[in-house]
Amino acid sequence: TALPIYTEGVREYKKLEKYLWIYFLNNREACFSYRYPVATKFLEDDDELWFKKLDLVEEAIKYLSDRESQLKDFYRAKGSVVEAFITILNSHFKRLNFAYRVVNKEIVEITSKEEIATIENTLEDSTDNIRMHLSKALEHYAKRPEGDYSNSIKESISAVEAYCREKTGESTLGKALNNLENKGILFPKTLKSAFEKLYEYTNQKETGIRHALMDQDGTYVPSGDEALFMLVSCSAFINYLRKKA
Repeated sequence: TALPIYTEGVREYKKLEKYLWIYFLNNREACFSYRYPVATKFLEDDDELWFKKLDLVEEAIKYLSDRESQLKDFYRAKGSVVEAFITILNSHFKRLNFAYRVVNKEIVEITSKEEIATIENTLEDSTDNIRMHLSKALEHYAKRPEGDYSNSIKESISAVEAYCREKTGESTLGKALNNLENKGILFPKTLKSAFEKLYEYTNQKETGIRHALMDQDGTYVPSGDEALFMLVSCSAFINYLRKKA
């Protein structure tokens, strides 16, 4: 007999608490008690680092997503718990003027609806290979307390390369655009040049983004603003190419 939704929800929440106790807080399973509010205590503890609190929320999102995949029949009837949870989180983040939003199960420092929509639309409409690169770019960007911005930029431009390989068979952006033009798909010259320069930026010896060993002195460190710009720009560019092609 199916359990009432409230009972099922309580049981699932207890499983989440136990998971966080063991796999996030790295405590012994034998010491876990259902009477101890794991998530609430951790989030309300003033001694805990702010970014670790975000890590816990992010871990909870990913756990719920995995559980939802495992219990498809149950959640198909009740609606997506993950989507509802993310909607509530983003609503409170906005209400509190919090400079973070949940995008693709990652808590990232981004608040623009347009930027979020651009990334989410590309993730939704892309093949697995492109989606993998963009998801990794988000993951690197979202790392706390400091993002891995070089690898985020690398994964963003790799998503563009993946799209180009799929559509034209060419391995570089310049060749791919030329291939598309030869097929009658035209781009404004200035826009084409701008995209090619953006691609060159990631391959410059001085940046060390695509070839870390070339930047042996470590003098260049991309900022979060650059990583976000590349993430949004590459997502928008893939959408642009898809529509043009």
